[in-house]
Amino acid sequence: CADHGGPSKELAAEMVYWKDVPSDARFRSPIGTPDDDELAEKKYLTFEPDGGGFNNARMSMETIVVMAHAMGRTLVMPPSQGIYLLRKDRDKQRVHFSFDDFYHMEQIGFEHDGLDIITMEEFLKREAMTGNLKNKTSGHVSFPPGNRTNWDGMDPKPLKEWLREVTLTPLTWKPESCLAAFPSDDGPQHFKELDDMLAQIKKEKVPQWQEYKDKPTGVDAGPLERMREAVAGGKRSLCIYDASMQAAPVVHFMCYHKMRVRMLTHFYSFLYFEDWRQDLWSKRFVRDHLRYGDEIQCAAARVMAAVRKRARKHGNPDGEYDSFHIRRGDFQYKNTRLEADQIYENSKDEIPANATVFVASDHQGRPFFQPLAKHYNLVFLKDFKEELKGVNTNYYGMIDQLVASRGRTFFGCYHSTFSGFIFRVRGYHSQKDKSEGWEAGTIPRSYYYTGGNDKTAYDQYIPVHTPIYSREFPASWRDIDKGIHELELAQF
Repeated sequence: CADHGGPSKELAAEMVYWKDVPSDARFRSPIGTPDDDELAEKKYLTFEPDGGGFNNARMSMETIVVMAHAMGRTLVMPPSQGIYLLRKDRDKQRVHFSFDDFYHMEQIGFEHDGLDIITMEEFLKREAMTGNLKNKTSGHVSFPPGNRTNWDGMDPKPLKEWLREVTLTPLTWKPESCLAAFPSDDGPQHFKELDDMLAQIKKEKVPQWQEYKDKPTGVDAGPLERMREAVAGGKRSLCIYDASMQAAPVVHFMCYHKMRVRMLTHFYSFLYFEDWRQDLWSKRFVRDHLRYGDEIQCAAARVMAAVRKRARKHGNPDGEYDSFHIRRGDFQYKNTRLEADQIYENSKDEIPANATVFVASDHQGRPFFQPLAKHYNLVFLKDFKEELKGVNTNYYGMIDQLVASRGRTFFGCYHSTFSGFIFRVRGYHSQKDKSEGWEAGTIPRSYYYTGGNDKTAYDQYIPVHTPIYSREFPASWRDIDKGIHELELAQF
């Protein structure tokens, strides 16, 4: 963090949940990645960011990046554009963003042998302006609107509509109904084997997800057993990367609500890999590389250190604090819109009186939090202006997440993908620290403030099931460092 205004290396280290696994960078998908990249025909994957809030876009992006690697396709990143709820102070700072502003996308592509990442501008210059893209209806060469190649900060709608006309758009790939399945070897016969596996499961009767509560399938179990748990969550078919998709120069994933085409899903719930080692590789890849960039991580570390300092002054010698994410705003799930006194009633047994509590929230008025303030020493991100000096305020949501993730006890909002990511980061930390219950993927002292059965959702292993976006699942972090050596040996 020395290049980002601190804090010290020791303080910054507390944010680290990821690992550096050099052999993972050399892994290539068995599908679509010939040994000689120089002679191979380049094939691409393009996509439209999810139109919801940032964490919906994050979930979609994670899925797309892992799919690009699995398909052996060059990933084309969308141009910078406005993001819902990330347009604060537009007259004072930048409000158009690409994913590279939040993640080290260029570095990820550079470091991984099996993944090439380019910008939309580079793609349009390389393929569109050279006449390589054709309208799929007329067959005629088609150029981007106005022959424009740089779409950063522009209205993306004309570009999206044009891309849909010159690419293969797999409209049947819907995460709510199918698994995107990838075999352990290339060739049509191997894809058929996956279909045969599903047929066998259906013949024997598809299990219910409840059968796997506190009974997780081993991460290195056979492909049939792992598929059996994967489809128990509600999937009834496979999305197969068939010959027509493989032959397409460009595969484009849309986000179009009218056609109910949207990648609002967790990557680990949608993508199935026959080889368990590749499955765990994908989960490590997201953990280790699709993490917020250093500017965001370091700002969060500074705030976390300041919160701990306040906690020590307030009577906790170890600087421990607890945390909430309280979602209000335009959230459509009315059952989560509890008043603060009810939130206190649902959480008071887990957080001691007079504790320092960090609150991440989209609710701006402090009077709402008064029932909590009566019992706790509440602090908010806006209390740490010195630590946030020079940081784009549109990064505050990500910083909120990281600071909240380090709370001793955390209460989140059910159905919120913002809270969901905090739980996932806590899951990563629990595996790193080997906290109580880590073998089963449970997370200590992690709750939902809505109460009822939701409150203790992370006290037990729960398999992936619908509605998938409402929460995170232990499959994302449980035992994902297994098989690193086996995967390394398999590459040579």
